[in-house]
Amino acid sequence: MTKTNNKWILIALFISVFTIGTSEYVIMGILPVIATDLSITIPTAGLLVTGYALGVAIGSPIVTAMTSQHSRKKLLVGFMIFFTLSNVVAAISFNFGLLMIARILSSLIHGTFFAVATVVASKTAPQDKQGSAIATVAAGLTLSTVLGVPLGTFIGHAWGWQTTFWIVTCLGIVAVIMLVIHIPSQINFQYQSLKSELGAFKNPQIILVLLITIFGYGGIFASYTYIAPQLETFAGFSAEAITTLLFIFGIGSFLGTVTAGKLANQWLMPTLSITLVLLTAILVLFTWTVHDQIFASITVFAFGFTAFATVPLLQTKIVQSAKEAPTLAAAVNISAFNLANAIGAYLGGETIRIGFGMNFVNLAGAAITAIGAIFSFILLIYVKNQRVKQQ
Repeated sequence: MTKTNNKWILIALFISVFTIGTSEYVIMGILPVIATDLSITIPTAGLLVTGYALGVAIGSPIVTAMTSQHSRKKLLVGFMIFFTLSNVVAAISFNFGLLMIARILSSLIHGTFFAVATVVASKTAPQDKQGSAIATVAAGLTLSTVLGVPLGTFIGHAWGWQTTFWIVTCLGIVAVIMLVIHIPSQINFQYQSLKSELGAFKNPQIILVLLITIFGYGGIFASYTYIAPQLETFAGFSAEAITTLLFIFGIGSFLGTVTAGKLANQWLMPTLSITLVLLTAILVLFTWTVHDQIFASITVFAFGFTAFATVPLLQTKIVQSAKEAPTLAAAVNISAFNLANAIGAYLGGETIRIGFGMNFVNLAGAAITAIGAIFSFILLIYVKNQRVKQQ
């Protein structure tokens, strides 16, 4: 695989992930427009977010298991075509039921596409650049939150939410063309039976990675779900200023993803453990810095940086741990990310509901992430012991 070819492979995967990420997250920005147009309540429209998340969490392992023997290129192209057609259905939806069906359909391929894209990125990259390759793919997701969602939201409010989905459809067509042209038909990949893919979960490292994902990432969403009302209530930021701060969070997320990918090439496990410790500390500090506009702004950037730095690190580790049967493991880890989102948001909400107050969601998030950090040190020790035994 030449350097040039690998570059275009990563570009094709980056565009695809950017498109899927935009479709996933932009719905939050256009919920009010959808609710008004379809004559439904905001909570009802919010079920579109829940339906998508459940579709990813449940569908990813099932779709991955069903397609484990298929060509990686055919899967990527086929999934992107299916995703694009699902967004066509969303764009022409005339009622809530049809729009929900369109969202669930597009969510079914989400986790498997990310898993296959991660595996293809790692298998087509040099051995010492696998972390960077996976980070490039993951950066498509973080950039979608920085660029795709704000633009999609603006378009939805200006020209209607259907237009947003037509734009996503066009991006999907571009992604399909890029995948057809640049993804090689033959990839250095040994196809495994479903039994072999399931057998990878006997590896304690994979179980530990999944636990790190659920707890480490769950703590992030305990805080992030309520970041806007915190910044408004405690720091006194206006709605316009909060939009800017979320953009700052997105910039931090993008830089954290890229930086972590580079560090993962040589120091994967130490970087993961240190990142989770720093993330825990930042969430603790956020309990106090959220009361000051300057310190809150700095903390928001650091929060984004450390939070999304975990994504390429965890995906790289699970692909490496699964060795020759990585696809199902990577897909299950995507499900774990979505499960973490749901658990974190729920526990953050419960922290507020039982009377601790909104400011304490950051401490709740820190406590959850600290558990993930502990599991990361257990994994670090386990990996070191395994290396000693092999020597």
